[in-house]
Amino acid sequence: MNALIRYFLCGFLMGIADTIPGVSGGTIAFITGIYGKLLDTIKSVDKEFFKLLFTLQIKKAFMKIPWSFALPLLLGIGSAVFLFARIMVALLETYADIVWAFFFGLILSSLFILLAEIKKKNPHKLISVLCFFAGGLFALWLGFATPLSLETSYPVVFFSGFIAICAMILPGISGAFILVLIGQYHNILHAVTTLDFPVILLFLLGCVCGIFSFAHVLGACLNKFYHATLSFLSGILAGSLVTLFPFQSNQDFSYALLLLALVFAGFIIPITIHILGKKHS
Repeated sequence: MNALIRYFLCGFLMGIADTIPGVSGGTIAFITGIYGKLLDTIKSVDKEFFKLLFTLQIKKAFMKIPWSFALPLLLGIGSAVFLFARIMVALLETYADIVWAFFFGLILSSLFILLAEIKKKNPHKLISVLCFFAGGLFALWLGFATPLSLETSYPVVFFSGFIAICAMILPGISGAFILVLIGQYHNILHAVTTLDFPVILLFLLGCVCGIFSFAHVLGACLNKFYHATLSFLSGILAGSLVTLFPFQSNQDFSYALLLLALVFAGFIIPITIHILGKKHS
């Protein structure tokens, strides 16, 4: 597969995931095999980049960024967000159980992929187990936390972008779910669907500030504490499954079978993407 097309499709899948509370674009990046490349690209915008930019060496500054990867990825993410914002709102309002069943399977599969990665050459298994349970407890706290009802204002929109993008690049934590918790999910989606450019641009500015500051922290954690960091993220995935559980006691047998089939479909797709991602990495 052509690399540019592959990166666009990875970005498109990440964009779809980032519009859904409970699903992380970072998880999609991980299972498609581009997570390390994504972090390296974000970290290329560093002190040297801004030094070159402020000394008007603009061309040299932007040459630091691997645009052959970044541009198709960003186009894919942007296309998916604008195409699926309306669709996801409609689906979650009308077919919530069906949507959650599919993504329950997707996250369950992603968890297995992360756990397989943690097992590789891990000399600190006890620490990994403790980090896993810590991540699970954190996810449960997030899942059952009472959503805030912050009034929409420009500072709140900026803060929403800053904190949501930090969650979006983590495998396991949904940026959209963070927006739900701070009471801004529908406000931001409404801004996207109605093309409210002041809100969109301020939200994106918050995202830019958040992603370039947080990526360096995350990169350092993965470099120094690789297995512990992945274990914590795996725990977050495991804990998030509780809040996404689609099966309720009042469902009839045929409907439960439909949900089970969707869970299975959601489980198989990430495994397939992960295998293809490793093949093309």
